[in-house]
Amino acid sequence: MFTSTKTILKIFSQTALIRANDVLSNSQDLNQLVDIASKEINSGKKKILSAQGDFKTLISMLKAWSAGDYRETPWMTIVLVAGAVIYFVNPLDAIPDILPAAGLIDDATVIGFVIASVRQDIAKFRSQYSGHIEFSAPKPA
Repeated sequence: MFTSTKTILKIFSQTALIRANDVLSNSQDLNQLVDIASKEINSGKKKILSAQGDFKTLISMLKAWSAGDYRETPWMTIVLVAGAVIYFVNPLDAIPDILPAAGLIDDATVIGFVIASVRQDIAKFRSQYSGHIEFSAPKPA
Protein backbone atom coordinates (compact mmCIF):
# COMPACT_ATOMS: atom_id res chain seq x y z
CA MET A 1 0.00 0.00 0.00
CA PHE A 2 1.73 3.16 -1.21
CA THR A 3 0.24 6.60 -0.78
CA SER A 4 2.10 9.47 -2.39
CA THR A 5 3.00 12.67 -0.60
CA LYS A 6 0.77 14.58 -3.01
CA THR A 7 -2.20 12.37 -2.10
CA ILE A 8 -1.50 12.68 1.63
CA LEU A 9 -1.31 16.48 1.44
CA LYS A 10 -4.48 16.58 -0.66
CA ILE A 11 -6.33 14.57 1.98
CA PHE A 12 -4.85 16.86 4.66
CA SER A 13 -6.13 19.97 2.86
CA GLN A 14 -9.56 18.48 2.21
CA THR A 15 -10.13 17.22 5.73
CA ALA A 16 -7.96 18.52 8.55
CA LEU A 17 -7.51 22.08 7.30
CA ILE A 18 -11.25 22.50 6.84
CA ARG A 19 -11.89 21.08 10.31
CA ALA A 20 -9.18 23.38 11.73
CA ASN A 21 -11.24 26.49 11.07
CA ASP A 22 -14.14 25.03 13.05
CA VAL A 23 -11.92 23.92 15.94
CA LEU A 24 -10.18 27.30 16.12
CA SER A 25 -13.52 29.08 16.49
CA ASN A 26 -14.45 27.01 19.56
CA SER A 27 -12.07 27.25 22.52
CA GLN A 28 -13.48 24.12 24.16
CA ASP A 29 -12.84 22.05 21.02
CA LEU A 30 -9.37 23.55 20.67
CA ASN A 31 -8.45 22.81 24.29
CA GLN A 32 -9.72 19.25 23.89
CA LEU A 33 -7.63 18.83 20.73
CA VAL A 34 -4.50 20.10 22.50
CA ASP A 35 -5.12 17.75 25.44
CA ILE A 36 -5.61 14.71 23.19
CA ALA A 37 -2.53 15.51 21.10
CA SER A 38 -0.40 16.10 24.21
CA LYS A 39 -1.45 12.76 25.68
CA GLU A 40 -0.80 10.90 22.42
CA ILE A 41 2.62 12.44 21.78
CA ASN A 42 3.69 11.87 25.40
CA SER A 43 2.31 8.31 25.59
CA GLY A 44 4.96 7.01 23.24
CA LYS A 45 2.40 5.14 21.15
CA LYS A 46 2.67 7.58 18.26
CA LYS A 47 6.28 8.69 17.95
CA ILE A 48 7.67 10.62 15.05
CA LEU A 49 11.19 10.98 16.37
CA SER A 50 12.52 13.29 13.68
CA ALA A 51 9.84 15.88 14.47
CA GLN A 52 8.99 15.13 18.11
CA GLY A 53 10.40 18.35 19.59
CA ASP A 54 9.00 20.58 16.87
CA PHE A 55 5.60 18.92 17.11
CA LYS A 56 5.49 19.46 20.86
CA THR A 57 6.30 23.10 20.19
CA LEU A 58 3.38 23.29 17.72
CA ILE A 59 1.07 21.91 20.41
CA SER A 60 2.41 24.48 22.90
CA MET A 61 1.93 27.23 20.31
CA LEU A 62 -1.72 26.23 19.87
CA LYS A 63 -2.20 26.09 23.63
CA ALA A 64 -0.71 29.56 24.06
CA TRP A 65 -2.81 30.92 21.19
CA SER A 66 -5.96 29.41 22.71
CA ALA A 67 -5.21 30.97 26.10
CA GLY A 68 -4.62 34.36 24.46
CA ASP A 69 -1.00 34.36 25.61
CA TYR A 70 0.48 34.36 22.12
CA ARG A 71 -1.35 36.04 19.26
CA GLU A 72 1.57 37.21 17.11
CA THR A 73 1.41 34.12 14.92
CA PRO A 74 -0.19 34.66 11.49
CA TRP A 75 -3.66 33.14 11.11
CA MET A 76 -2.52 30.80 8.32
CA THR A 77 0.18 29.39 10.60
CA ILE A 78 -2.40 28.69 13.31
CA VAL A 79 -4.68 27.00 10.76
CA LEU A 80 -1.81 24.84 9.46
CA VAL A 81 -0.74 23.91 12.99
CA ALA A 82 -4.29 23.06 14.06
CA GLY A 83 -4.75 21.04 10.87
CA ALA A 84 -1.57 19.05 11.52
CA VAL A 85 -2.63 18.31 15.09
CA ILE A 86 -6.11 17.25 13.94
CA TYR A 87 -4.56 14.99 11.32
CA PHE A 88 -2.22 13.50 13.91
CA VAL A 89 -4.98 12.60 16.38
CA ASN A 90 -7.32 11.23 13.70
CA PRO A 91 -6.69 7.47 13.46
CA LEU A 92 -8.55 7.18 10.14
CA ASP A 93 -6.56 9.30 7.72
CA ALA A 94 -4.74 8.50 4.47
CA ILE A 95 -3.00 5.51 6.07
CA PRO A 96 -4.93 4.28 9.14
CA ASP A 97 -2.88 4.47 12.34
CA ILE A 98 -3.84 0.90 13.28
CA LEU A 99 -1.32 -0.34 10.71
CA PRO A 100 1.97 -0.80 12.58
CA ALA A 101 4.62 1.76 11.55
CA ALA A 102 2.99 2.45 8.17
CA GLY A 103 0.13 4.27 9.89
CA LEU A 104 2.48 7.03 11.01
CA ILE A 105 4.02 7.68 7.60
CA ASP A 106 1.24 10.00 6.51
CA ASP A 107 1.22 11.73 9.92
CA ALA A 108 4.96 12.33 9.60
CA THR A 109 4.49 13.67 6.07
CA VAL A 110 1.85 16.18 7.16
CA ILE A 111 3.73 17.22 10.29
CA GLY A 112 6.98 17.60 8.34
CA PHE A 113 5.24 19.72 5.71
CA VAL A 114 3.70 22.00 8.34
CA ILE A 115 6.92 22.33 10.34
CA ALA A 116 8.83 23.26 7.17
CA SER A 117 6.11 25.74 6.23
CA VAL A 118 6.04 27.53 9.59
CA ARG A 119 9.70 27.16 10.64
CA GLN A 120 10.15 30.94 11.18
CA ASP A 121 7.03 31.15 13.35
CA ILE A 122 8.27 28.21 15.45
CA ALA A 123 11.60 29.97 15.99
CA LYS A 124 9.87 33.23 16.93
CA PHE A 125 7.58 31.44 19.37
CA ARG A 126 10.51 29.66 20.99
CA SER A 127 12.58 32.81 21.32
CA GLN A 128 9.75 34.83 22.85
CA TYR A 129 8.16 32.23 25.09
CA SER A 130 10.84 29.71 25.99
CA GLY A 131 10.84 30.84 29.60
CA HIS A 132 7.08 31.10 29.97
CA ILE A 133 5.58 28.12 28.18
CA GLU A 134 6.67 24.52 28.37
CA PHE A 135 7.83 23.04 25.08
CA SER A 136 10.45 20.65 23.87
CA ALA A 137 13.17 22.04 21.68
CA PRO A 138 14.75 19.60 19.23
CA LYS A 139 17.88 17.86 20.44
CA PRO A 140 21.11 19.00 18.78
CA ALA A 141 22.36 16.68 16.07
